[in-house]
Amino acid sequence: MKNSQTLVEKAYQQIKLMLLNDELVAGQKLRYQDIAKRLDMSQTPVNLALVRLENEGLVHWEANKGYSVPELDMEEARELYELRILLEGFLVSKAAQNITDDDLSELRLLLDGHRAVRGEVYCRERLWCDARIHMAIARYSGHKNGATYLHQLFDRIYLRYRPERLSIERLTEAEQQHENLFKALAAHDAQQAQEIMSHHIAMGQQRMLRGIQTRVEERSRVQLWG
Repeated sequence: MKNSQTLVEKAYQQIKLMLLNDELVAGQKLRYQDIAKRLDMSQTPVNLALVRLENEGLVHWEANKGYSVPELDMEEARELYELRILLEGFLVSKAAQNITDDDLSELRLLLDGHRAVRGEVYCRERLWCDARIHMAIARYSGHKNGATYLHQLFDRIYLRYRPERLSIERLTEAEQQHENLFKALAAHDAQQAQEIMSHHIAMGQQRMLRGIQTRVEERSRVQLWG
């Protein structure tokens, strides 16, 4: 039984890694037989892992069609970002009260790592550097359940969104907002940190929704002229 559970967990983590590395992308159909062959394991743990991923909103199952990676639509993206604003506003205010000098040193390294990732488009690596910053701040809050819920939100958003659709302007925009946030945390100013975080996430929401809308319009043009 324990070995079976271990295989399910392995399949679950490997499929998430495929999503992270764009080996599985939004809109793609998933054949658990192919995934099982790729992971060199039986179909049962893969199927159970897909059920778990469906419960988390990362894959979708439909009768007679099977599993697929659902695209992040406008309504869901808007709702997930609204949840981020509420949750991270709370977490960052607690982090401002609890943050230590060691935490600030770690955060500075994360900010520098985020800034070091450059390119002509907003790449996946940059997206995950951003997520690590936010998850670190959640950890500094000392609120374990809040950090866990935030991790789940990031999975729902980032594993299903193509970052290259984000405006390149988000690169410098996010960097400045992170710096302002760092200063507020270093000053232990909970209210200021919360205001900056809420604005930062709201701006990210606008950029993401714009990218999704652009994708919808591109598809409409293809269908019109196809």
